[in-house]
Amino acid sequence: MWFLVKRLLFSKWYGWRMSQKNSANKINPFIEKYGLDVEEFADNPSEYQNFNQFFFRKLKTQSRPICNKSKSTILPADGRHLAIKAVDSCDRVFVKGQKFNLEKLFGSKELAEPFLGGSLLLSRLCPTDYHRFHFPVSGKLKSIQKINGFLYSVNPIALRQNLSIFWENKRYLSIIENEYLGSVAVF
Repeated sequence: MWFLVKRLLFSKWYGWRMSQKNSANKINPFIEKYGLDVEEFADNPSEYQNFNQFFFRKLKTQSRPICNKSKSTILPADGRHLAIKAVDSCDRVFVKGQKFNLEKLFGSKELAEPFLGGSLLLSRLCPTDYHRFHFPVSGKLKSIQKINGFLYSVNPIALRQNLSIFWENKRYLSIIENEYLGSVAVF
């Protein structure tokens, strides 16, 4: 319990610290260290008041062109992606004896049930990635629901130790009704 409290306190403190004006000094070294292309940014790095503003930076529209055909599906984020053609096979995705659990990911059996038999795409962002998500399909937003949880790291080492991070972390579930695919769940 103390470990979780310390982690939560550190996370809150670090988030507050990265919102302070002097944290803007970390922006250029971060860009240089990770080789980010500033030509993709919507704003000049000097315009960010703090590191958190930079972290959630916008990109120029042409930096990530999105196919606008109504039948298309796009990757919703920069990141590392894992695709599973049939979500029913998720019971064969194991990490240290743990099975992927769709019901827990959705927070309820009833919400998960309509998506059995569908496909699954997991996108994991790294600190250097563009930190904005986009809906992967066009359509009508039917619902959005907050599923409370922790804010554990999803780095590869953590995931190799604990697959349940996916359903223990705080997340939002959006259901989009797409003309061609039907219901699409986005976390």
